Amino acid sequence: MKLNASFLILCSLFVITGELNAQYNFNVIHTSGETNHEIVFASYNYDGTYIVTTGSDSSIIIWNSERRTVYRTLSGLSGRPAAAVLSRNNKYLFSGGRDNKVTVWDLTSMPSKTVKTFDGYKGPVKSLDISPDGRLLVTGTTGGTVKIWDLESSNLVYDLKAQNKNKDINSVVFSPDGKIVAAGGADGNITLWNKENGIMLLSQPGQKNGIQQITISPDGTLLASCGFSNEIAVYQMPDLKNKILLKGHKDWVQTIDFSPGSKNLLSGGRDGYIILWDIVSGNILHRSESQKNIILALDFNPVMPGFISVNYKTPDINSWALSGIDEKQWNKPSETAAVNFTAGNVITDTQQKAVREASKDITQPVIGTSENNPAIEIFSPSLAQGRIVHDKNSIIIVGRANDPAGINAFLINKNVIKLSEGGVFQFNLNLLKGENQVDIIAINNKGIMNETRFIIDCTAENASVSGDEIPEIARSKYFALIIGVSEYQNDEIEDLENPVKDAQSLYDVLLNQYSFEKENIRFLKNPTQKEIFVAFEDLARTLTGNDNLLIFYAGHGSWEDKGKLGYWLPSDANKNSKVNWFSNSNLRDFISSIETKHTILIADACFSGAIFKSRSAFTETASPVIGKLYELPSRKAMTSGVLQEVPDESPFIKYLVKGLKDNSEKYLPSEILFSKFKSVVMNNSSTSNVPQFGVIQNVGDEGGDFIFVKK
Repeated sequence: MKLNASFLILCSLFVITGELNAQYNFNVIHTSGETNHEIVFASYNYDGTYIVTTGSDSSIIIWNSERRTVYRTLSGLSGRPAAAVLSRNNKYLFSGGRDNKVTVWDLTSMPSKTVKTFDGYKGPVKSLDISPDGRLLVTGTTGGTVKIWDLESSNLVYDLKAQNKNKDINSVVFSPDGKIVAAGGADGNITLWNKENGIMLLSQPGQKNGIQQITISPDGTLLASCGFSNEIAVYQMPDLKNKILLKGHKDWVQTIDFSPGSKNLLSGGRDGYIILWDIVSGNILHRSESQKNIILALDFNPVMPGFISVNYKTPDINSWALSGIDEKQWNKPSETAAVNFTAGNVITDTQQKAVREASKDITQPVIGTSENNPAIEIFSPSLAQGRIVHDKNSIIIVGRANDPAGINAFLINKNVIKLSEGGVFQFNLNLLKGENQVDIIAINNKGIMNETRFIIDCTAENASVSGDEIPEIARSKYFALIIGVSEYQNDEIEDLENPVKDAQSLYDVLLNQYSFEKENIRFLKNPTQKEIFVAFEDLARTLTGNDNLLIFYAGHGSWEDKGKLGYWLPSDANKNSKVNWFSNSNLRDFISSIETKHTILIADACFSGAIFKSRSAFTETASPVIGKLYELPSRKAMTSGVLQEVPDESPFIKYLVKGLKDNSEKYLPSEILFSKFKSVVMNNSSTSNVPQFGVIQNVGDEGGDFIFVKK
């Protein structure tokens, strides 16, 4: 976008205030947050699939932006991170903050781990950005230093100095073409460098009392700055001429961001207001109602009309929808080069690899009959006139969906299925005896739908029959991960007598009385941390959105009040080091990554109440409609207490197992099971612990429940 030069010169002579335009509006459509994670920075990644937040708890959280669930929790930093950015291929995250270094996290491993640090800073890292080609990292720090790193070699390319070497660099950014590095800081100057040779292009005053943030418009024609005044300065690039001022805030302006089409600017300030500006006219298009606190961060959604905001001293991200704005500004980001960080090899997702291998040699696929895109291909099973006879009670469906416009949604029998990068899918379908209709639907990004349908005639002797069965439950599989830790390698951690016994009693009742097959139950007795990680990784690779998972843990637990973190203690845990402990943030990230229909966590450990979004237990209710409860995905937890120590001989486990044994109902929701034995546990407990039942926060619960099904 090119601004008329005469208009800019004219505007530079006075302050633009503008008038509100009634056709524009924005409203909060979703608020998500994480307890004890007071957000200090928030930003979308390049393609809008994730939101990255850093918090006062010195952790970094990566959110799935569409589902608003936690994708990864990165903890262990010694100082609060000030900013974080994802690599262009979303495989690495770079964070910088009060620990005076940049930490590189490998997101391809689970849990995510640090693989590299960039050191040599004399003070906190306050800002960072990645070049458009994904090859360079720029950082701004205290002391007026700007460093540029080569991500492929991990070498320092330039160590640049601003004019005032004693003033902090608060904001750094690459230009959209990657040729210029811009910085602004406490001295109020804006400085530009040539990225190719490190030569300073110019440095000039920007904000009288200091700059908090600078940003360059996506089309590269404008640079805006804000800081310790109520004005926003906008300049023409690359010579920073024709300055105009946008004035509408009543206090310092903390944060700004250009829209994807460079036509609009968002600003948030210490006055608690968010303002949408028209850049060409300088008019205020809309001002929010007071947010009652300082706006710390704003960021436009890169793929749809909306933005996120964060207020001071809150754990919440507000997602806003925009109306009245030119929606043509939102185009899908173009693909950029992906640089593999040399600290370690990037491993392709093994599940997707397995699917590709399964379909490699299969020819003559069945294609949906609709002439519209998207195309649906079935590689396996091999169908004859839309039918197949199958002698097993389940079948794996392998195929591919593709469309030039991109696939927006893909479903098999109403189950949302994740496609690989090449559009390949794999789905394990449980069958009823007789005819099973399979409906496959693909919807592209233009809203065009294609559907294919076929029949599987199941002749398996052990297949369930319809009738009293609820079809969706009958088609599902039940898996369990049961962990009991009684023996500890470290002499300073006391061994326990009952956890493995308790785990065995639960294993027996699930196997003998409920729809858990032996091959689908994994029983870990006195496992190490690595064995627990491997078990969760296996579940993440193999389970589908049609499966159900029960996770059980009995053993020592610990609660760290300072960091507000809870832990399981595996058998190789050390009392004086948390290296081999299993944190509840690891647990939650695994639960979020395992794509089940329902997941229930049952834990008998002293930290267990910390996993909840709400710690209040449900009261006893009448039996709900089972089918409706099963239809809605759930992520629930049932635990022995909040944060107090729990006894070795657990009444919680005793009466949980008894409740399952004594149950006579075909379908038993976990909430009903809990409500029946909760009061009995409290009446027979020697401690003040109160059993808890609730939603596991930020992992995708939609109000359903885990249903125990009797054989």
